[in-house]
Amino acid sequence: MTNHDKKVLRLLYTLAAEDRAADLGIVAGMLGLSCVETDRLLMRLECAGLVDAERVRLTLVGLALAVNISDPRRHARRASVAA
Repeated sequence: MTNHDKKVLRLLYTLAAEDRAADLGIVAGMLGLSCVETDRLLMRLECAGLVDAERVRLTLVGLALAVNISDPRRHARRASVAA
């Protein structure tokens, strides 16, 4: 997973948590990428089952990954509790 992939997941997670709409133009602008580049990223993440590219939203699997990427301490806490 590339840094751009992680940025997209984090951004979509943040927008959803703030109940803000996301579309290709908004995501591209916030990432500082062109719409074409952003569309390619979204399509690649959709192929991996992490994003619904048409709706510009995370899938449940993408959401779970985005939570861990956005708050790695949360994952570390769960691991320490399990041990």
